[in-house]
This record gives sequence, C-alpha cells and structure tokens, in this order.
Amino acid sequence: MKRLWIVAACVAFLLALAGCKGGEKAPTDDKATTANLNDGPKAVETMTPDAGLAAWGEQLFQSKACVTCHAVGERKQGPDLAGVAARRTERWMKRQIMDPEWMLKNDPIARELMAEYALQMANQQVKDAEANALIQYLLRETLAGR
Repeated sequence: MKRLWIVAACVAFLLALAGCKGGEKAPTDDKATTANLNDGPKAVETMTPDAGLAAWGEQLFQSKACVTCHAVGERKQGPDLAGVAARRTERWMKRQIMDPEWMLKNDPIARELMAEYALQMANQQVKDAEANALIQYLLRETLAGR
C-alpha cells in the first residue's frame, strides 16, 4: 500500500511539473501561427467602426501609457501608429497588444520592429475588451486618415 502511495505521489508530481512552463502565457489564439497572423484582409477591411469603443480605446491609449512610446502621426520610441489598421489584421494587432512577448518570439514583423526601434513593447496586462477598444481607436484614426 505504501508503494502505491509513493507511485501515485510521483505521478502527481510529474503531472504538476509538466503543467508548469515557467510562467509562459498560453497563446490567445491557438490557430494563429507566425505565418498567418497578418495574412488576409487588414482591419480596415474586416471591422465595423464602433464610436463608443473607439472613445474608450482613446482613453485607454492614455491611461495604459501607450502614449509613452506611440503616437498617431508621429514617430516616438515606438512605431508611428498612423494607418496601422490598414497595414495589420485585427488578429495581429490584438496579439501584439495582449501578448507582446509571444509576438517577439514568434512573429517576424514584431522582430523587425524590435530591430528597428531596439525597444520591446511592454506588456500592459491588457484585457480582451480593452484590446478591442484600443483596436477600435486605431481603426477610427486610420479611417480618418490619421
């Protein structure tokens, strides 16, 4: 009986250990691969503007300190976001906003941006609804020609 408990404890330990991956976040979209995140129609072609979400996104852009590194129509420490919704898919922008570490490891565009700006985008712990609002703000600015 004692041997059975020892074996069960070892199995439980190994299962628990297999579940731990050093704190890595699971991808938010398991089907998204580096080859397809920015493939297909860009956000301006697939999204419907939502003025309320865009207004909230503009507030979040300030409160989440995105303005520290980004602007629309101006290059700062990070890329100029003017027209970004015409260059990127909604999925690409959402993944970049929510999981910049994963993007840097797996996405060639994110790696190119890192090479150009020598600055990794900070993970602001943006929630799904907040990411949607930020993307709506960027969509609004793109559609306005900004």
